[in-house]
Amino acid sequence: MKSNVNPILVGLVAGLVAAVFMVVSAYVPILIFVAPFVGLTIISVTSLGFGNVAGMAAIAVSFIVLCLFTSSVEVGLLFALPLLPALAMSYAANLARPAPEIGGPDHSVAWYPLSDILLIAAICSGALMMLIFLVVAPDMDVSSSVELASQTMQRMQPGLVITPEMKASMVVFTKKFAPPIYAGLYLLLLFACFYFAMRILAALKLNTRPREDIRSSLRMNRMAIAIFLGGIVLAFANPPLSTIGSIFVGATAAGFMLAGYALIHEAVRNKRWALPALLALYFVTFFFLPVLAFIVCIAGGLANPRRAIALTPNNPDQTPTNQP
Repeated sequence: MKSNVNPILVGLVAGLVAAVFMVVSAYVPILIFVAPFVGLTIISVTSLGFGNVAGMAAIAVSFIVLCLFTSSVEVGLLFALPLLPALAMSYAANLARPAPEIGGPDHSVAWYPLSDILLIAAICSGALMMLIFLVVAPDMDVSSSVELASQTMQRMQPGLVITPEMKASMVVFTKKFAPPIYAGLYLLLLFACFYFAMRILAALKLNTRPREDIRSSLRMNRMAIAIFLGGIVLAFANPPLSTIGSIFVGATAAGFMLAGYALIHEAVRNKRWALPALLALYFVTFFFLPVLAFIVCIAGGLANPRRAIALTPNNPDQTPTNQP
């Protein structure tokens, strides 16, 4: 945290900005899709750059402003609760201790491993989705979404006939797979906001934690394998255990996918054909074979779990390193 800046004041401003953006997005529908990214990024920047007090103040201000504007505590909670995992990640990211305590070199500082931060993000994502799908909206109605998807498919293919039985099957499928899908998507969003927050702070020279080489340091903690396998076992149980299991499968699978992508980026580092190869990979992932590419990336992440610790020399002119 920067000693010459009042963290509470920073949190008040950040929380107000996040709340105002959320209010504006209610009147500009296109902004609804970027509101979660903006909110999580603001909290990450505030917490990473100015400390946990600033992050907690920002979340509290956002909650209060939205409650007052909408006259609804539920709306305030709906916006504030998804911001808490960003605060947890930032708290872990700012943890450090002398490197000699863990067998590192003298005159260096060891930072909390990025793999452990990713594991915390997966656990927080799973806990948040459990709260949403089991407490807030246990009987979520997805029939309207299925009807909209059916109409879109029929417009794209006028000859396509979707029977009521097909729609009923789509409703069942959506209810079953929505929890793990949302858990995975939220983890990806959470880490993306964390990454961009680190980049923003590094550019402004306000970062406390050193900027790391993501390609070599982003892996999943080995404990995530146990959570992943445990989730698979629970997924075959009866509800609500099956829902809980599928949620944590989706969250940890997304983490392994991120690690798999980092592994691929590391493998093609400094290759002349790296850029076209990576563009082709992302093209295949998002447009043609998402399931196959998802499994390949998960396999890459599962095959190489490890903890890389960022070391910062006491001399700021030296370059930070990553140590397994």
